[in-house]
Amino acid sequence: MLANCPVSHSPKSDGVKSDGVFIEISVEDFNALGFAFGDSVDVAFSNGYTLKGLPYYSGAFVEPGEALLAGFSSLPYIEVGVSYGDDLWVTAGLSDGDTATVTLAEPGAFTDIQRTLDLSYTDERADYPSDVAFANFRELSGGNLKPGKFFRGASPVNNKHNRAGYANALIADAGVQVDFDLADNSDEIEAFLKEDAEAGVNVSHFEGLRSAGNVVAIDLSDAYQSEGYGKKLAAGLVELMQHNGPVYIHCTAGKDRTGFACMLLEALAGASYQQIADDYMITYDNYYQVNAANDAKRFNIIKEQRLDSMLRHVVGAEKGADLASADLSTGARNYLKAAGMTDEQIDQLTAYLCA
Repeated sequence: MLANCPVSHSPKSDGVKSDGVFIEISVEDFNALGFAFGDSVDVAFSNGYTLKGLPYYSGAFVEPGEALLAGFSSLPYIEVGVSYGDDLWVTAGLSDGDTATVTLAEPGAFTDIQRTLDLSYTDERADYPSDVAFANFRELSGGNLKPGKFFRGASPVNNKHNRAGYANALIADAGVQVDFDLADNSDEIEAFLKEDAEAGVNVSHFEGLRSAGNVVAIDLSDAYQSEGYGKKLAAGLVELMQHNGPVYIHCTAGKDRTGFACMLLEALAGASYQQIADDYMITYDNYYQVNAANDAKRFNIIKEQRLDSMLRHVVGAEKGADLASADLSTGARNYLKAAGMTDEQIDQLTAYLCA
C-alpha cells in the first residue's frame, strides 16, 4: 500500500492522454513497494473520491474514456486519469493539500494486456526486411476502392523516425500526386524540410507536391474521440477532393491517425470488417513482427483494443458488438455527416474513392 501521498494537477501527457492527477512518487519507488505493471489497484483520495479496479500500465493501454494508473517513463510521478477523458482533478474535486492512497486490488489482473501493448520498434533500416516494411507503406484496398489510387505509410517529410527518405522514394515510385498529411501544419512542414536538407535526406518528391500546391495538411491530434477530431478530418477530406490522385495518407509513423483515417475511408468504400482489419494489422507486423500466425493471442488483443475501439466509435456500437455484421459503410457515412459534411459531399467522397 502507498498511503497519504501528496497529489498535484498533471497536464495532458502520453501517460493518460488527458489532464489527470500526479501521485507524487516516482515509478521506480512505487514499483519498489510491490506494485507491478499489469496489477489492478484501488485509488482513494483524501476528499473521499475513490476509483476501484484500475489497471496499472506503463502506457495508455485502455480505451478512450476508461481510467488507469500510468507509470510512464517520461513522467516524474505515477499518474491517474481518464484516457482522452475529462480532467480528473476537476472531476474528483481535488485541491492543493489533498493526498492519495493506492492499494493493490489484484496482482497481475491486466498482465496480458500490459505485455501485449507494451511495444517498441527501432528506427534502424537494417532491422526490417524491406524498405516497404520499414516505411509501413502499402496500397489501400478492399470494398470498391479504386486500385492504384490510395496509399498509406510513414511521413515522407518528418524524419523523426528515419523513414522520410524511404517513404519519399516509395511514393515517387507509386506515382503519388497528392499528399494528405494528417499530423502536421504548414509551419511544421517548413521546419521539417529545412532539417531534411541539413541532414541530406532526399524528400524531393514531397517538395514537388508541396510546390504544386498538392499537400493537404490538417494537423490532427491523436484523440480520435474528441469533438474537434472528426470535424477537422472531414474538412480535410473536402479539401482533398479538390486534388487528383493518386493520394498518400500519412501521419508520422503511419500508425494511429493514419489507421483511423484509412479505416474510415475503407468503411465508406464498402470494405468488410475483415478487409479493414487485415490492412490495419499490417502495421503491427511491419513494426513489431506481430501477426496472426506467430502470435495469435497478442494479435487479437491488439485488434480488439485498437481497431475495434475506433470502429465502435465510428458506427456508435457498444463494447462487445459484432462488428463483422455491422453496416460499416452507413456508420462511416453517419460519422462524416455528424462531423459536418453534407450528403452531397459524402457522395462526392464516395465517388472519389470508389471505382
